[in-house]
Amino acid sequence: MPSYISVSGYGWSGSSACIDILKEFEGFGVFNGEFRIAKDPYGLIDLEESLVHNWDFVRHDVAIKDFLNYCKVLGRDTGLFSRSGKDFSNKLDVDFMSKSKAYVDKITDMVYLGDTSVHRYNIPAYKNFFMKIRSKIGESNAEFMYLARPDKSNFIKETRNYINSLFGDYIDSNKINTLVLDQAVPPTNISNSAQFFEKIKVIIIDRDPRDIYSNLVRNKVLIGADLSNSDSADKYIRWHKILRSNLQGEGSNKECYKDVLRLNFEDLVCNYEQSVSKIIDFIGVGIVHKNKYNYFNPESIRSKSNVGLWKEYKNQYVMDRIGDELAEYCYNY
Repeated sequence: MPSYISVSGYGWSGSSACIDILKEFEGFGVFNGEFRIAKDPYGLIDLEESLVHNWDFVRHDVAIKDFLNYCKVLGRDTGLFSRSGKDFSNKLDVDFMSKSKAYVDKITDMVYLGDTSVHRYNIPAYKNFFMKIRSKIGESNAEFMYLARPDKSNFIKETRNYINSLFGDYIDSNKINTLVLDQAVPPTNISNSAQFFEKIKVIIIDRDPRDIYSNLVRNKVLIGADLSNSDSADKYIRWHKILRSNLQGEGSNKECYKDVLRLNFEDLVCNYEQSVSKIIDFIGVGIVHKNKYNYFNPESIRSKSNVGLWKEYKNQYVMDRIGDELAEYCYNY
């Protein structure tokens, strides 16, 4: 049975540093790229919601088709002049769509020809016109529809088998004992995402909110695109608090909590040995840090320059606001 470790953050919180450390452990392998199939829109959480918890005989058909369309994006390659893709088929050396369709077959009771007004929601006007004409003259507009109503235990079992099948050959060919996945389990919905993996531990990396703000503005990503226009701490403070608002709830789930380790990016640099010891203790016995400093060196200029970015930020009034409002999240140097 493969073992997984998910390393996640909140966006520019430094989770890649932890992934680099894990690369140095003997028998560990890192999948190249984020693996977000559980948490993304149209992913596994949405699929479970429609098939298990809020079932309707049309809703589940749409959810399965949305999931398969999402898998097309994950499986295909991408390029400068092509559609977006994650290239999982090449990265894992599998036919990603075939694996995904086989998974859907496992959780589907039957496929049939059917017609419903829901099928017309997202079609262009000209196509809707022709479909109305076909209906008027007694022609069918039917298309293949899925009928799937698995119970929760069967859904989880088949989903875990699906995940294992995606990585099985990759793990064997690379002689991996533990596979590290980037962003597989989000810090905001741990238990609902982790259940899709048979054996997984989660490491969540957070960072001084002032440094996160500095990075978001500099790179104009996530809420940083808005902040770069206004340079105001108000929206960021609200954003930061909302993203971390369920920490208490997750912590109260003891089964979930024992498989979750929370670390600060700054400690990976400033308290390196202690942080690595925490990681090793968390993962379990027999871990060998064989290639120390090969991928992450806390003494490097690059590592140290990413700590305390906020001190050089042009608007220190904003930094003071964040420091006051988010004091519990700020790193104590």
